[in-house]
Amino acid sequence: MENMIQLLKRGAVALLFGTMLIACAEKPIQRTDSALQALQAAKQAGAAEYAPESLRVAEDEYQKAQEEITAQDDTFVMTRNYDVASAILVKVIADAEKAKTEAITSKQALKSGAEGAVVLAKTSLEEAKNQLAQAPTGKGTQADLQALRGDLQAAETTLAEIDAIMAMEDYIGVKAKAESVQALASRVNEQVAQAIQKTGKHKKA
Repeated sequence: MENMIQLLKRGAVALLFGTMLIACAEKPIQRTDSALQALQAAKQAGAAEYAPESLRVAEDEYQKAQEEITAQDDTFVMTRNYDVASAILVKVIADAEKAKTEAITSKQALKSGAEGAVVLAKTSLEEAKNQLAQAPTGKGTQADLQALRGDLQAAETTLAEIDAIMAMEDYIGVKAKAESVQALASRVNEQVAQAIQKTGKHKKA
């Protein structure tokens, strides 16, 4: 009877040990899928553009996890242990979620900045038009005035392109376009102001 009990105990221990080995030897498939989903969600949120460093960290960790899984696949089945890979995948998920959050926050900040730049661009363009209307005319000024009108026309064309870019949520592109409009408008304002200062007069409204 005692021998039977000892055998049962040994059997239970062996079964427990075997179960532990099997658990450690199981690939973290579900966790891998979760990590991939987290990375995809981060990319869809614009992390590649708005949180590239955080996304890179998450992707590098995912690559390390895959290398660890491959290394374990190449070992003897009874010695395989995917715990390290599983732990890395947990970090991948956390890093990917961080990248997603950063992307959303950064994107919103850029959107606000782009919208503000567009307002300034429109205001600057209107001011430049009014300023040009006051520019002195006379002998030798027609070519200069025509060049300034060309600048304002280019600014208006650029401004007209902004809505389409805004619809694509390319806020970096929107800001760049708006700043280009502001630059053209500022140049017109400066040149007209210089002409008025030089001649000491301006065109009457």
